[in-house]
Amino acid sequence: MSGKPGSPPATVEASTAFVGVDHRPEGTRFGVVAEADAVGLELVHPGTLETRRLSCVRDHDDPLVWRVEAEGDFRGWRYSYAVDRDGRVLSGIVDPWAELIRDDQGYLCADRTPVAPRPVLESPTDAVIYELHVRDFTRHHSSGLPWNERGTYPGLWHRGSVLEGSELPTGLDHLLDLGINVVQLMPVHAFAMPYDARYEWGYMPLFFNAPMDTYASSVDVEAPVRELKEAVSALHEAGLRVTLDVVYNHTAEFWPDRLRSLMALAPREYFRFKDDGTPWDGSACGNEFRSESVHGRRFIIESIAHWVTHYGVDGFRFDLMGLIDAETMDAVVREVRAIDESILIYGEPWTGGETPIEVNDKGTQRSRGWAVFNDEIRDALRGEVFEIEDPAFAISGAKVDELKKGIRGSVGTFADAPGESLNYVEAHDNHTLADRLVIAAAGASETERMHMARLAFLSIAVSQGVMFMHCGQEFARSKQGEDNSYNLGDEINNIDWAQKGRAFRHFLYHRGAVRMRREHPMFRLRTRDEAERAVRFFDEELAIMVPPGVVAFELTDVTGHDAWNRAAVLLNGSGERAELGLPAGRWWCATRDGEFPRDGQGVEWKRGTIALRPHSGAVLYEKRG
Repeated sequence: MSGKPGSPPATVEASTAFVGVDHRPEGTRFGVVAEADAVGLELVHPGTLETRRLSCVRDHDDPLVWRVEAEGDFRGWRYSYAVDRDGRVLSGIVDPWAELIRDDQGYLCADRTPVAPRPVLESPTDAVIYELHVRDFTRHHSSGLPWNERGTYPGLWHRGSVLEGSELPTGLDHLLDLGINVVQLMPVHAFAMPYDARYEWGYMPLFFNAPMDTYASSVDVEAPVRELKEAVSALHEAGLRVTLDVVYNHTAEFWPDRLRSLMALAPREYFRFKDDGTPWDGSACGNEFRSESVHGRRFIIESIAHWVTHYGVDGFRFDLMGLIDAETMDAVVREVRAIDESILIYGEPWTGGETPIEVNDKGTQRSRGWAVFNDEIRDALRGEVFEIEDPAFAISGAKVDELKKGIRGSVGTFADAPGESLNYVEAHDNHTLADRLVIAAAGASETERMHMARLAFLSIAVSQGVMFMHCGQEFARSKQGEDNSYNLGDEINNIDWAQKGRAFRHFLYHRGAVRMRREHPMFRLRTRDEAERAVRFFDEELAIMVPPGVVAFELTDVTGHDAWNRAAVLLNGSGERAELGLPAGRWWCATRDGEFPRDGQGVEWKRGTIALRPHSGAVLYEKRG
C-alpha cells in the first residue's frame, strides 16, 4: 500500500463502541478500529485449517469502529482482519487487541490462570526496583536452572538454583537475598526480531496485549499467557511486585510497506504524520504513536488496564514517555489508581528525536501521579552519558551541587515530591557502570573502580526518591564495553552468575545498602516538606567544613518511625583521603570504606571526627532514645 495519509478522519470526541475481543463458549464478539471502506474477519482452526470468513459492519456511533459476532466456541483458533481501503486490500492483519500471539499470528485465548494478590507497597519511595530481561536473567548455564527453564517465564520463579560448584543463590533466590522488592521486566509484550532471529531486547513492539511467545517453556498454544501469569503470581507470593517495561511510543511497522497491525488498520488515527505524508520519528525507530487521538489514547489506557486486571501487574515503566502526551498519562493514572492506588507509573521523560507534540519531559509530572527517571543524579555520579570524559562525583568528586539536589529528591528542581524522582546510576541503556568506569577512570585500578561503583550505589541508596538498579550491577556486570546491546545476543547480554562469585564482596555491599534503605524510613520520605526538613548539608546548614569533592549531610527522622533518630551521611568522591568533623552526639557506624558489617550491627564511633578513604562513603547513626 502506498500514498500520503492526510489529516485523521472525522471521529467522536470519546468512543464507547466495543473494541477488542470478547470470547465466550457460545460465541465471540470482535471490534476493531480501521480506516477502511470494508473490513473482513478470518478465523482458521489451527489443526483442521477449517476457515470462517465474516464481514464486519461499521459501528453506528463511531465511524472508525468495525464489529462482528461469530457464533460458536473458537478458543484456540487463529484470526486476522482484512481491510479494503482506496481500492486496495490488506489481509492477514493481526488484531492489536489480540491477547495471544504465536508465531506472529493472533489466537483466541480463554486462559483463566489466577494470580496471587500483590504485596503491600505503602509508598512509591518504598520501592527498590530491579530491572531484568527474562532471557538474560537465567539463560546462561551458570544460573544452575534446568535447561528447559533457562531464559523463560518459569525461570523467573524457579527456587533453589545456585551457581555451579557453589552455594551462591542465583535467580529468584538471589533477588530475595539482595533484598529488592520490585522486579521490572524488560519488554514482554510481543515484539519483532528484525536484527537477530533468536534474540532481541523487545523495544521493537508489534502486539501490546500479548506476552512474547519465545519466553514460554511449553509449546501448547496458551502457554505464554499461562506462564507469565504464573511468574507474576509466584513473584507476588515471594513478596516481590512486578512492573512491566512498556513501549507504546512506536511500533516495528514501517510506512508504507511493512504493515502488520496498528499501522495497517488505521495509520492516521494511530500514528503522527507530517504534511508530506511521512511519519514523524521522535522514537528514532521509524514512527511515533499518536497517543493524543481518541483511539490512540483509548488503546494505551485499555492495554494498561488489561495487564493490571488479567496479569496482576503492579506498575509500568514507559519507554520514551516524552512521546506520550501528558493528558494520556493523566488518564492512565486515573484508570490504574481506580483499580489499586499503589500501582507504580514511571518513565523516561525524553524522546529519541524531533516530535510535533509538546514533550512530556521532566517537570511535567509535578503532582500528576507518575515519576520520571532522574538523569541529573545519574550524570552527577557517573558523568554525562554521551560525554565519556565528563567528570563525575564518583570518579573525581566533581558535580557536588548536582548531587546535592538529587539527594533531596530533586524537590528543588523538577519534582513536587521525592516519589516523582527515580534515582539510578545504571540501566539497560548505555554502558554498565563497571564498563563506564573502565573507560572514564582509565588510570584507576580495579579495586579503585569497585570503590567508585560502591560509592555511586550508596549515594543512590541514601537519596530521597525511588531507588532503581540494573540486573548484575550488584556484582559489577560487564557487557564487554558495549553501550547498546539490544541485538547483540546471549554472549554479551546473558548474566554470567560466576561474576557474582568473583565479586562477592561487591554484592555484599550492595545487599547491605539495599537493606539499610529498606529498614530505615528516613531514607524513604514521601513529601517535599519532609525532604526539606530532614536533609541538612554540613557546609550549608550546619556550618561544618567539608573538604573539596565531599558531600556530607545530616538526615533527621521526621517520620517518628525510625529506629535511628538521625544519621550522618558522608560521601567522598575525590581521590584524596578526607577528614570531617561530626555533629555533636553519640554516633554508631553502619558502614564505612566500602564495607557493611556482615552481622548488620553498627559499631560505636567514639571520635568527633571521621576519616574517609578516596571514593568511599560512611553512614553513622544516632539511636532513638
